[in-house]
Amino acid sequence: MLTVQQAVFKVESLISKVQQQKQLITHQQQVIEQLLKENKQLRKENEQLKYRVQELEARTKKNSSNSHLPPSSDRFANTRSSRQPSGNKFA
Repeated sequence: MLTVQQAVFKVESLISKVQQQKQLITHQQQVIEQLLKENKQLRKENEQLKYRVQELEARTKKNSSNSHLPPSSDRFANTRSSRQPSGNKFA
């Protein structure tokens, strides 16, 4: 059987542990809230970047043959001439 002094010590020890757990839970809640905010921001940024990539991919697919752009704007297309070299210029 516990003495009164031992019981008081045990209760005080348990109270201390409960307070530590409360502090830990509070800290973890703050971290979770911060991570949720960051996650929301990153998802928004990711959607914006996906849209931007789609825009840029669409732009690189355009050339003078499939848009109103002049032939001089065909930067990303194969710029080789459709004529085949004759091999010997003087033949």
